[in-house]
Amino acid sequence: MKNAPSPLRVVGVGSPQGDDAVGWEVLRLLQARVTQRRGIEFYVVDGGQQLLDLLDGKGTLLLIDAVLGADPPGTVLRLEWPEARLEALAPGSTHGLRPTEALQLAAVLGLLPSRVVIYGIATHALEPEVGLSQAVARALPTAVQSIEAELNAYRLEDLERPSPEVGDEAKMSKR
Repeated sequence: MKNAPSPLRVVGVGSPQGDDAVGWEVLRLLQARVTQRRGIEFYVVDGGQQLLDLLDGKGTLLLIDAVLGADPPGTVLRLEWPEARLEALAPGSTHGLRPTEALQLAAVLGLLPSRVVIYGIATHALEPEVGLSQAVARALPTAVQSIEAELNAYRLEDLERPSPEVGDEAKMSKR
């Protein structure tokens, strides 16, 4: 697993409407399962503008959102930024500034984290409806387990790194 620079921000994007709520729901379930939260920040946002407000050019971002595309509803996708396929998945977002547009803008402004991973849960529509569709609801355990495994891999990697020797901090701060 690749290095996860700190801070590690996990962001659920969406709204309370239908399948668009899947990012929020995955984040809620994930927070209940992740007991060791040191170095992990959890956020719920309703669009690209709020996402942009969280970014400062540091760390790692794991973004969770509903996506429209060619994949069957309930498919859990893991993509790393930048990936051309993200543009094809973006149309139909209910957010004012789409998350992909926010990430593009963050790159231009120097606010993009060094690592961005997007977990997309495929849906057939982002219509206002009550609750998640059956296909998307069935995908929740897979999405949560996948993201939890990635968070645990980052944590194990951090624990395996040797800690600096006494005096090394001074050497590092002079660089």
